[in-house]
Amino acid sequence: MDTDGDLVPEPRGIPAPTPASLAEVVTVRHGPLVDHELVLTTGATASDLTSAMILVPPQAALVSFHGDVDLSLIFRETSRGRDDDPDDLAGSST
Repeated sequence: MDTDGDLVPEPRGIPAPTPASLAEVVTVRHGPLVDHELVLTTGATASDLTSAMILVPPQAALVSFHGDVDLSLIFRETSRGRDDDPDDLAGSST
């Protein structure tokens, strides 16, 4: 209450920003291919990696990796349209 007896709202603290993840996934689509780049920053934990990997589809295959300070893993999947034949996507040749 203030000096006039009116209710005064309680002050609210400034919420702490959530820490940035040290592992993130960036998805890029180009034609029928979809690339998922998983970037790990120095100091990333197994928990950071696991949290990011869940965003990469299980059918995506590792096609490239790069590293200097950060580690970048490129996983690729073939996007599936309604007219795509699942056998073609598996890489089988007939």
